[in-house]
Amino acid sequence: MLGAGAVASPGFERRARDQGIDLSLVWTATRDGRVEAGALLVPHPGRSALLMATSPRDHGHAQVIGQLVGTLLRECDSMPAVRLVQALSAPSETLRSQAWVLGGMRHLASLDYMERPMARDGTAPAAPPAGITFTSWDPGQRELLQRLLVETYVETLDCPGLAQMREPADILDGHLAAGEHDPSLWTIAWRDDRPVAALLLSPSQATESLEVVYLGIVPEERARGLGRAMMAQAIALGSGRAERVLGLAVDARNTPAVALYARSGFRTVRRREAFVAGIGR
Repeated sequence: MLGAGAVASPGFERRARDQGIDLSLVWTATRDGRVEAGALLVPHPGRSALLMATSPRDHGHAQVIGQLVGTLLRECDSMPAVRLVQALSAPSETLRSQAWVLGGMRHLASLDYMERPMARDGTAPAAPPAGITFTSWDPGQRELLQRLLVETYVETLDCPGLAQMREPADILDGHLAAGEHDPSLWTIAWRDDRPVAALLLSPSQATESLEVVYLGIVPEERARGLGRAMMAQAIALGSGRAERVLGLAVDARNTPAVALYARSGFRTVRRREAFVAGIGR
């Protein structure tokens, strides 16, 4: 039987409550009154949600979990606050990945999580390319940033197709909710009066890191040195802060970005396989 209902230990329930997790979004697969598997949906701002599930022990168990995931995704149709569901697995977790696919999710990308030590010497940012200026994002310019994000997704090599699964307002809401938002850490690059790139940084106390939430450049400004300048800006903005590392995640297929980050001192610390499902599409 597949259905909803919180089945958890008191300790798990207490931790979930402390973290604001809604246990009514726990789903279980049962056989003869025994719980075979569980799945938890964790909604996030921007009408997205993270899906977590029991680790499969064999192929048969992966099929059970896949059926549970499929049921949960169908239930999301009645949840207006969830339009995109995401899930992760380690490269070694082939059975977990199999369960995501059996449930109706598609593989989006292999994500490399990269880090570099935080600069401690008051590093000054490099000068931007000729004709480019940097300013901090003004929160009153929400529509401007939404339009810029859409422009930077054109012909992107980083998780292509993901942007088309979400509304620009939802994407921005998701970025705003990442870590502890500080508008002074969000940089807009301009050529004359036109915004041409965005660098969004957010501190995370949980991981002692300053995360590069997003770096995007409009197509006509790519491969002209702006990416290097914006990474130098990120390193400078993080210099002297309390966080231990500067971190980011990148689609492993995006070789120009991976090379840029490596030249900027980043090293891959882990990889995750990302899966997604659009809801109501």
